[in-house]
Amino acid sequence: MKPVASLVRYSQSPESLRDAVSLCEGFKELNKNDRVLIKPNLVTWDDSFKIAPFGVFTTTRLVEDMVILLKDHGCSDIAVGEGSVEMSRGIGTMHTFRGLGYVRMAKQYGLKLIDFNKSRFERITLQNGLTLKIAKEALQREFLINFPVLKTHAQSKVSLGLKNLKGCLNTSSRKLCHNGDPGLEYCFPFVADYAKPSLTITDGIYVLERGAFHFGNAYRKDIIVASRDILGSDLVAAKTIGFDPPDITHFIEYARRHENSLDLRDYEIRGERLEDHITRLKWDWGWTADNTGPSIFEKFGLTGTAVPKYDETLCSGCSPFANMVNILVLSAFKGHALPRIEILNGKKMQARPGYEKTILIGNCIIKANRTNQNIKEPVNVRGCPPPAEYVITALRESGLDINESAYYGYLTQQGAKYDNREGYDLNLYQ
Repeated sequence: MKPVASLVRYSQSPESLRDAVSLCEGFKELNKNDRVLIKPNLVTWDDSFKIAPFGVFTTTRLVEDMVILLKDHGCSDIAVGEGSVEMSRGIGTMHTFRGLGYVRMAKQYGLKLIDFNKSRFERITLQNGLTLKIAKEALQREFLINFPVLKTHAQSKVSLGLKNLKGCLNTSSRKLCHNGDPGLEYCFPFVADYAKPSLTITDGIYVLERGAFHFGNAYRKDIIVASRDILGSDLVAAKTIGFDPPDITHFIEYARRHENSLDLRDYEIRGERLEDHITRLKWDWGWTADNTGPSIFEKFGLTGTAVPKYDETLCSGCSPFANMVNILVLSAFKGHALPRIEILNGKKMQARPGYEKTILIGNCIIKANRTNQNIKEPVNVRGCPPPAEYVITALRESGLDINESAYYGYLTQQGAKYDNREGYDLNLYQ
């Protein structure tokens, strides 16, 4: 028999999700006495600058709908688990739970809230010998519901069910996934081999294009994709935003290892017609041909300072600095050439000749360029990740007349850009 995926239009709660689960027989293997774990996508929290939630976080309303369905099925032991990235020390998963209404939901329905960052972990070994540590709660519960958001991603093109399970890893393992060898998209699909989600629900009420944390553009799409087959769910969800299976490296890796098909004709899609719900989204920003910065540098005529494009080795902790640096460099541009500075991040970029100073953001890139003879004067911004103020200081002391309020103003604008816009309902996240 073909693996089954359902595609339904979201119109009301909890009926739309009920239809999606029913069509794919999502509770076929669920016993009412099973310990259930829901793993949403709750990437991070920021107490200083509001993150517009649309397409960034799994909608709280849809998770609550799932809890209602589970309760109706007779389940009583239900937990929600996540390991949110700490962008600021001490601001982590529990802040995200509180900010998105999970504490209220836990009291109302008797749920357990689990912070994977504080879990005990079990070590797994990948085929190449690399070891990762997965939260034991993700391995020990009988029924895991994987609940990603429909979004594109600057390193893996899409971020769906397979990638959502990366949040079950401890922090050091997530960083290891970003090593240049064997690569991000080789590593994180292995989590599904061990956590083994029983059901994957992709929340497409909103979709996020070219986004992460504060950034990107969200659109109302109003679909739900569900399947007991994680690859099938991801294939259908990816197609709704215009990506064919061979476009996605981690789909290929997972399918090869499990001898699964990447042909959508080998999956049964129930509910809505897939062809009626395809909207192509972009996953990356434009960059200059000589890799000296985003295409907006070229548009404004900015020269002198270079910010090469991030790669897959840039992990979540340092990733906000990519946008931050671009905006701050632009703020320093006054119509004439900026100082000859190159700014690097991630784990493997190599400094190029011709620059007076090379700013290295984070311990990993400092180590990668320790013996690089192209560097005339290194400016090391230490930390894993370093504090934002260290980056600002390094830019300024290297001769860039930056305006840090330009960045903070941009964050403020991003957090408020959907306010009072039709279709963007904050009640879905409370």
